[in-house]
Amino acid sequence: MKIILLGPPGSGKGTVSERLVQDYNLIHISAGEILREEVQKQTTLGKEIKKYIEKGNLVPDQFVAEIVKLGAKGKKNYILDGFPRTIAQAKEITDLNIDLVIYLDVPEQIVIKRLAGRRTCKKGDHTYHLTYLPPKKRGICDYDKTKLLQRKDDQPDVVKERFRVYHEKTQPVIDYYKKKRMLRIIDAAPTPEKAYKNVRKIIEDTFK
Repeated sequence: MKIILLGPPGSGKGTVSERLVQDYNLIHISAGEILREEVQKQTTLGKEIKKYIEKGNLVPDQFVAEIVKLGAKGKKNYILDGFPRTIAQAKEITDLNIDLVIYLDVPEQIVIKRLAGRRTCKKGDHTYHLTYLPPKKRGICDYDKTKLLQRKDDQPDVVKERFRVYHEKTQPVIDYYKKKRMLRIIDAAPTPEKAYKNVRKIIEDTFK
């Protein structure tokens, strides 16, 4: 089971992918997490990546595709979270033989509202929302007990730019997978729970 999960910032990809990992024993491969790890390590690559992320721009294809392919190498059951974001990246991973592409569709205004309340643990592995998905203890991650933080790229002005760039760059990817009849679209405007229920139905129907 090889699944791609796509959607604009704040569409609920993190929440849905976490549930899929738990329910279907999938390996979670997040281009964003891999890139942020590089930034935290302050490697030469990480410093270059940081410049793009802080401006709300997409990281160049050459940095991302190879990192993701290395993460997927030798694995049979996984979910690619938020990747690919460009046609070039989509074509670069053709040899991974993806089974299903799920797109979480959500309007910009809902995204801005959601991300204003989003918090991520210090390690970046778990995501919460102050309203929709609060932690058991305020300000603390349920799993690793680290402090919850708001990412700079979740601030409204950066979110608007991220949303614009996402649709400009990624709409062709949606069309690309639609033509290949691999794409399934989910209305992600309702609660994360409802969105996930619909995602599960699609997976159950696909992998009967």
